[in-house]
Amino acid sequence: MTEEILERLPGSPGCFICDSNESNPRALRLKIMWDDQAQVVKIPFCPDHGWCGYSDIVHGGLVAAVLDEAMAWAVKRQSGQWAFTADFHLRYKKPVEPGRNYTVIAEVGDLGGRKITAQARVLDQNERPVALAEAVFLPSDSARPRSAAGI
Repeated sequence: MTEEILERLPGSPGCFICDSNESNPRALRLKIMWDDQAQVVKIPFCPDHGWCGYSDIVHGGLVAAVLDEAMAWAVKRQSGQWAFTADFHLRYKKPVEPGRNYTVIAEVGDLGGRKITAQARVLDQNERPVALAEAVFLPSDSARPRSAAGI
């Protein structure tokens, strides 16, 4: 069995999910990890009650944001450039609960052409999926709106 070696990615200043330099006081400051052997991004997290929307269930929008962030970093790592989410699909299988450990795992599906596909999943501490996402990303050059002169 091969030992897992993870590289911590730097995070983006000001990002709500991964700001690591404290420029965003409301950031979750999640650690974005790269598994070079598996070619995936991993984000371990343990949400607290401040993440909840309804009763003792983590707000689905926060779960979606973490999944989106993981896929964006996987795309960045694989393609070498930032890309913007153009289409996002999410399926919740079970509630995400505060005080429990979870891991998001994201990978790139297809880097070909103008569109990049990625998939991600939230796994509980028993490695069972609780949420599944897939998205299409556009490289940052392609995603910027063009001026009337540039059309």
